[in-house]
Amino acid sequence: MDFERTQYMGQREQKKLELKKLELSIKGLKESIRTQLNPFITIEEIDQEVVAAQAFDLAEKVIKYKALVAEIAAINKALGA
Repeated sequence: MDFERTQYMGQREQKKLELKKLELSIKGLKESIRTQLNPFITIEEIDQEVVAAQAFDLAEKVIKYKALVAEIAAINKALGA
């Protein structure tokens, strides 16, 4: 039982690190999109390909982020934390 608990704790820490990386990436994409959509530039100046690519990347990462949060919560529940 102790081995199993230790294994779950290791998995949880690994997922927490992955979550932190995703969080940083999401914040960077959010700021980049915000910069691209500066309200003081003209419509012609917006690089729609960059904005679209970053928006899709952001959406994909948010989905992964939420899934990781759920996985960590499940591990915490199994550990009684």
